[in-house]
Amino acid sequence: MIDRPSGEQILAGLNYAIMVVDSGDLITRINPAGEALFGTSAKHLIGRKVDDALQFSDPRLNAALIAPDTSLTARGVMVSSDERKLGIVDFDIHPLASGSDWRLISLALMPQDGPILESENHDPSNLAIRAPDILSHEIKNPLAAIRGAAQLLDRQMNQTQKTLTQMIIGEVERVVNLLNRMQTLSSNQPAQTQAVNIHTLIDRARRSIEAATGQVVKIQDKFDPSLPDALVDPDAMMQVLTNLLANAVDATKHLANPEIRIVTRYSFGASLSAQGENEAIRLPIQIMVCDNGPGVPPELEREIFSAFVSTKKEGQGLGLALVKKLMRDMNGRIRYDRENQHEMSRFTLFLPVAPKN
Repeated sequence: MIDRPSGEQILAGLNYAIMVVDSGDLITRINPAGEALFGTSAKHLIGRKVDDALQFSDPRLNAALIAPDTSLTARGVMVSSDERKLGIVDFDIHPLASGSDWRLISLALMPQDGPILESENHDPSNLAIRAPDILSHEIKNPLAAIRGAAQLLDRQMNQTQKTLTQMIIGEVERVVNLLNRMQTLSSNQPAQTQAVNIHTLIDRARRSIEAATGQVVKIQDKFDPSLPDALVDPDAMMQVLTNLLANAVDATKHLANPEIRIVTRYSFGASLSAQGENEAIRLPIQIMVCDNGPGVPPELEREIFSAFVSTKKEGQGLGLALVKKLMRDMNGRIRYDRENQHEMSRFTLFLPVAPKN
């Protein structure tokens, strides 16, 4: 006979945040999904005033947090904690029992690149991004002819004239590379996932960046040595990590005291529903890539993973769009936010655990 699950087991199994608030407006309990949403442990939240730990942009919702008899539901609202945006949530608060000053609060993160996720198989942006497949084939042939002609001319030119032919060759190669990246974005090849030690890939990505830049990349790391293997595509994961590290190096290269940090940890609560799966896929492995560069302008934060959105003057806006696609192909997710009171940019990767043999 199977034992009936306890209340604690039920709370722990929920994939949205649950908090219990007492008559003094203090948080008395929070489930693992709540810890994942806040990015900290229960011991750092229990005992805090609820209106100190949670902030909404709407003052009416902030007032509801400390109203003893309130019963309220709000959909699609931005929530923050300690001046850090947690994401857009569906928010519910109501008394635990009739006449009770104790309240139950739930925060369900809406489907996006955040900790608690659902299937996004019908994303209309997937249709729009397939256009490069049609264009690339027709564009690459004339580009190859242009490059070939420029290379032939280059052999016959003097040094001054070679500058022009080299510029043509270089621009052609740049456009070809751009088309290749756009084609990668639109491809639907399944990821070749396997059990991988994430720390090994992080070290490989660091060495790859050092080889590309010709300099030692100083990284502060805080790794969880007990982290289990992740279920990822090694090549795709290398692309993700090198892209994020390259962005961090670029963002901090002009700073007097550049700081790049990588943190790995195991966290309960994050999950998504994937196509063809009967149960939600858990995403407890987290990798955080942080830097003290200028970060993403607030007006671009919601679009940073969209194609052709870039914070760089010479950027093409495809790097993070590709990272997002690769993560989804591996049943993972990525989120951007600021930590330490806006001092550092942070990209957090959420990955599934490899099954044990």
